[in-house]
Amino acid sequence: MRLALALLVAFAGPALAVAPYPEHPITMIVPYAAGGSSDVLARLLAVPLSKSLGQQIVIDNRAGAGSRLGIELAAKAAPDGYTLLLADMPHTIIPAVQKGVHYDPVRDFTPIALIGTASMFFFTQPAVKADTIGDFVTLAKAEPDRITIASGGIGSATHLTAELFQAKAGIKLVHVPFRGAGPAINDLVAGHVQSAFTTLATASSVLDRLRLLAVASETRSPSQPNVATFREAGIDLVVEHWWGVLAPTGVPAEIAARLTADLRAILDSQEFASHLIALGVAISHATPAQFRALIESDTARWAEIVNSVGIRE
Repeated sequence: MRLALALLVAFAGPALAVAPYPEHPITMIVPYAAGGSSDVLARLLAVPLSKSLGQQIVIDNRAGAGSRLGIELAAKAAPDGYTLLLADMPHTIIPAVQKGVHYDPVRDFTPIALIGTASMFFFTQPAVKADTIGDFVTLAKAEPDRITIASGGIGSATHLTAELFQAKAGIKLVHVPFRGAGPAINDLVAGHVQSAFTTLATASSVLDRLRLLAVASETRSPSQPNVATFREAGIDLVVEHWWGVLAPTGVPAEIAARLTADLRAILDSQEFASHLIALGVAISHATPAQFRALIESDTARWAEIVNSVGIRE
């Protein structure tokens, strides 16, 4: 009897330990308020990923401190595959800008899939007397510290892109920080500020009310082929915003591989790609290893820029 019981436990133990994944809904933390580009992408992903995994993906918006609060929550979550993070480029910026950050952008996360990238576009209010980025630089040099440039907040991706632009072009603008890229663009449309960087997704609803002068990409955007790159104007400025899915470090390899495979299939579907193209986001085909390399390089790049400019919250 004892032998039979021992054999039963021996065979049942591994079966109980290796439970099928997933057994219950999965939380995807979005470290921003509802309605922004990260939230839109997360909700677009949630539908096909829920279907693929056979469990609901629950979007959990945890805004605060420029996305830091949501990221820290994800970093502390159990590495069991039931908590994911929809991260974007500020994931690599915050540690350089804010004090007392309780996460490491590389060590505390396992890259699952890089979803897509979007170049930063430079917009001006139509009243600004500049038809090209060259005209704008000439105007800024003639009127230093007079032209305003809005951003989504101190240390945000739009702020650091603006700082990089000024350094590369040899100009000095007046920085006006807002609580998010959306409010910054709204005030640009209203004429309260004169210029701003943002992604096409953020400004898509007001493109007809702004002047688009340049794109910070290697080549011209397929969706805006008439907009010149900064490099065409002799300014070496290339900045791509990115979005990706991360899991807390320590997630089992088989679970990470399952999530990567399912997300890869979604990204390869024409239906999902069409949604991203409409938002000005290019589908990524990067591997998890390449995604990790991007996080590492961006963390080093933005830390250097933050230190050189002296940005600190």
